[in-house]
Amino acid sequence: MNANLQLLFLCFLLSIVSCKYQKENKVESEVSWIIPDSIKLAHQPEVSINSIDKGKNLFQIYCSTCHGNEGRGDGAAGQAMGAQPADLTSEKVLAQSGGEIFYKIAEGKGVMPSFRDLLTEEERWALVGFIQHLKEMEPSTSKTIQPKPIVSDLVIEHFTKVVPRVVRIWEGPDQFLWYATIGGDVYRLPMNDPHQLEKMLELSDHGISRLQGATMHAGQLFLSGNVRVNDNKGTMGRMVRVNWDNSANAQVTVMFTTAEYGTTNTPFDHGWSALQVSKDGKSIFVVSGSRTDHGEVQDNLGAYPNSRDVALTSKIFRIPIDAENLLLPDDLSFLKKNGYLYAEGLRNAYDLALDPKGRLLAVVNSGDYDQNEDMFWVREGFHYGYPWVMGGMESPQQFPDWFPDPSKDPFLNEGAAAWPDDFYNDPEFPEKPKGVEFGKSIVNYGPDADKFRDEITGEIQDASNLGVGITTFTPHSSPLGLVSDNANLLPGRFKGKAMVLRYTSGKKSVLMQPFTSEGEDLLLLDLEFSNAEENFNLNAFSIATGFSQPVDAVLVDENLYVIEYGGRELGGNIWKITFKDSRE
Repeated sequence: MNANLQLLFLCFLLSIVSCKYQKENKVESEVSWIIPDSIKLAHQPEVSINSIDKGKNLFQIYCSTCHGNEGRGDGAAGQAMGAQPADLTSEKVLAQSGGEIFYKIAEGKGVMPSFRDLLTEEERWALVGFIQHLKEMEPSTSKTIQPKPIVSDLVIEHFTKVVPRVVRIWEGPDQFLWYATIGGDVYRLPMNDPHQLEKMLELSDHGISRLQGATMHAGQLFLSGNVRVNDNKGTMGRMVRVNWDNSANAQVTVMFTTAEYGTTNTPFDHGWSALQVSKDGKSIFVVSGSRTDHGEVQDNLGAYPNSRDVALTSKIFRIPIDAENLLLPDDLSFLKKNGYLYAEGLRNAYDLALDPKGRLLAVVNSGDYDQNEDMFWVREGFHYGYPWVMGGMESPQQFPDWFPDPSKDPFLNEGAAAWPDDFYNDPEFPEKPKGVEFGKSIVNYGPDADKFRDEITGEIQDASNLGVGITTFTPHSSPLGLVSDNANLLPGRFKGKAMVLRYTSGKKSVLMQPFTSEGEDLLLLDLEFSNAEENFNLNAFSIATGFSQPVDAVLVDENLYVIEYGGRELGGNIWKITFKDSRE
């Protein structure tokens, strides 16, 4: 994500009808709505096939990334540590009158934005009609939709179905693929018989209730994520190492836990996620995502007063691979002095990879402002700009004379989760660190994933059509699943290249739609290092499309395996991509 998953994993849209706290995996309380009796009995237009179809299209754009394609509250973008989207097929929601649902869509409350000015009255009623008929509709995601190659030199095959809410896939020893869910379950399956699924771990084994990072090295499994504290108002990061003894019993060692810091009651709690073992095998890099959209105050309804991002968030840490029971405090000087902090200023670097020389690459989700999505070469001790700079563009809230107004600022989208509460005049915004030069994004020269909004005119442009590059990908596309063919095993033009997925589809996202209808695709990245610029440049090519919430990928020998999130009930798929040499 972002998407969010990014997103988070990955962050995108908000709930439409109601948002909830979550205690581990159980709903604790619901946002309270006070609705006038006259509204409850509001006249609802007659629902027709045409109005339901219109509502369905609107639902895909404004609601599905949080509520899921079928409205079950299982969209990956809605699985933040704070607000949880409602299951719109539940009896509690469907028992509401059309007027009640219409009122909630129009007015918004708490972390849910108002759609009064974004959608016409007719469009809001069309959404109501669609929501009221969700339970009667045949689930579209129960039918496996085959992704399609855009180029002729690759083949996509269905490998296997997977359980719901998957976030990571990786290669294990002895020709096994492994994957993990955000709820903490870990599975493996033999590559020669992928239907023989075996559960290897669950939440009670490792204690990470929101699992977002996983990888293996030298037969050991590493997991990262977050646990709840302070009556669900706070969180701690956690990382474990798992070995199996000769009797196949899991031996779990806690590598670190962090000090407590606040969650936010928003979709912006990104948590601890991506893992990457260093080239020498002595350390492991781990991402701690931000707890804000763009550096604003997020106090979780007053539980953590005046709290923005903290020393433990929006960074990449480097941990000794044999570490045991470390405590990482919320203290920047301590983290730097002891060598744990590797780089800072990265909002939500939801995936990491090494290039053939062992240089660390990261893809990053920006916030709800129309800033590009970064890809960085991450170097030790560097600061990459967040929250002051994202996508090569300064965040406006840092300037005391900025007052948010979508009618004057085209970078503000009224359908964003952060609008309007989290974009505000903010004289207390922290000052940029003095004497620090921010690290630069990798520049993408297209021809794909290079739409951007011009800072001067506000118009959406195609960079390669103009003969320029952008930093790095089209806004809100949520790059995930970064891989690199470091062993040069792929044939033809794929040899030695990197690839990344885009989680978001412009057809389904109110934030991405102004830029493009593309997305949910696989990009081939032709990276070239420039000694003069001391950075990479890249050309991005979309080579396959039609995935459904693709969240991660792994290269195994000459094949790429792409895994889908799969919602809360139906589950996704693993797709096997085989590459060909077009000269053959």
